[in-house]
Amino acid sequence: MKKQFLVIFSISFSLYLISCRIETNPCSLSEDVLADIQTLDSLIKLPETKERDKEWLKHNYNEPSILNAKRETYRFVRSSSFDTTEIVRIEEINGHYKVTKKVFASHQDTVGVTSEFEIRENDWKVFVHTLAANNFWTYPTTDNREGLDGANLLIEGYKLIKDECTLKNYHRVGRWSPIDTTFISMCKLFFQTKKE
Repeated sequence: MKKQFLVIFSISFSLYLISCRIETNPCSLSEDVLADIQTLDSLIKLPETKERDKEWLKHNYNEPSILNAKRETYRFVRSSSFDTTEIVRIEEINGHYKVTKKVFASHQDTVGVTSEFEIRENDWKVFVHTLAANNFWTYPTTDNREGLDGANLLIEGYKLIKDECTLKNYHRVGRWSPIDTTFISMCKLFFQTKKE
């Protein structure tokens, strides 16, 4: 009887441990996507990367780093070789949804024209849902397309609750003069936000 109990207990305990195991790829992402996410995660964990990001954003655009944001935040940056730089940051603040838009006349301009307004909760939900529907959180961070002129576009996001597929809080996607229609449609979301 004691032997049977030990066998049953051992099997039960083993099954319990297996069921408690953390799923490392809950959405069955491809090896390429997992490697891309891991590379980004490794880079942003470096203290020097965090400090460089913070200083560069503060010095150039008077923008906060969102690598360790305190609230759900999304940001779009369009930086052109010959044109203006545009930034749109959208964040949830205690049940309110704030949009900050900045336009800088040139790369040397450190004071941009800034406008701030709120959007409705439903507009926020549509924005966040549409980014997710376009697979923002698993989208490749780069397409390795480069050039001298043109524009660099960046979308980054931070949420307090880790993404269900990547198990990460932060993600970013950057493109040079993009031709990727899905990425372009994600960028347009930032400019479609209107004052309530």
